Amino acid sequence: MSDSVESEEEIQQKLSKASEELRKLREERQKIIENIRKLREKRREKVGRLRSIREQIKQLREELKAKSEEIKQLSQQKQSLIQIISEIKKEFEQIKNVEKVKEKLDPLQILKKIEQLEWRLQTSSLSLEEEKKIILKIANLEKKLETAKKLAQLKEKNTENRAELLAKRVELSTIRQRIVELRNQISEKVKIYQQLKNERDSLVKEIETLNNQINELVNKNNEIKNKINEKKDEIKKYRNDLKKIKDMLKSKNITEVYENQLKSVNKEIIENKRKKAEEKLKNNKRLTFDELLILYYNDKDNNEQDSNNLR
Repeated sequence: MSDSVESEEEIQQKLSKASEELRKLREERQKIIENIRKLREKRREKVGRLRSIREQIKQLREELKAKSEEIKQLSQQKQSLIQIISEIKKEFEQIKNVEKVKEKLDPLQILKKIEQLEWRLQTSSLSLEEEKKIILKIANLEKKLETAKKLAQLKEKNTENRAELLAKRVELSTIRQRIVELRNQISEKVKIYQQLKNERDSLVKEIETLNNQINELVNKNNEIKNKINEKKDEIKKYRNDLKKIKDMLKSKNITEVYENQLKSVNKEIIENKRKKAEEKLKNNKRLTFDELLILYYNDKDNNEQDSNNLR
């Protein structure tokens, strides 16, 4: 029977050890679960930031595209204005050339001379030779009159061209200034665009690292979960073994069990257990089966000693 008692104590020790190991496994798993939660929260933040950056990159692309398109349109307008200004300048050169080869003609004076000569033809008695000369003069004056009218038109157009030239130059200057502004804006936005791309690439790598860490912890969590289940099965086995031993002890003669215990256990140990049992009894604490036996047979021994003394 001493072997049974010893086996019970060994199993109890194994049960305690397994229970402690189970507790540690559960604590370790709880820490892993908490770490997984923190990593997932951190990943959610990174993913949120990544979405925001991708949206900003998309908007920047649209802005850059719009500004590039505006520069293209302005460049076309600039070329058109340069062409118009060039044509106006050519007209200025034409007027200068006319003024160089032609004397300054007054259309009214020329017309007056023509009218005078025509009046002379109509009112004077002229020879055929004189009449011919006057007709030639009138023809020359009419040519001069035509030239004078064209020159007057050119001068008038020259005044208009100068006003148009000034307006076109102002418009061209405004367009050039706008193109410079747009190019500066594009340059700044390209810098921001590159920074966002770098941050995006960095976030993608960080999220990938977090995913690997999470997957590693999830796998570790599964391993510990399996160990916990194994440990639970082990504990269940020890408890079943203890129950079988206790059931077996109950079926034996109580006196035989106790006597064998007394033989196999040191008296001092029994006495210490008895004192602890009595203390627990005083404090209304629950006693184990062994403690009840110790108290029971301790009372029995005392009664037997009293009886012997009486005899």
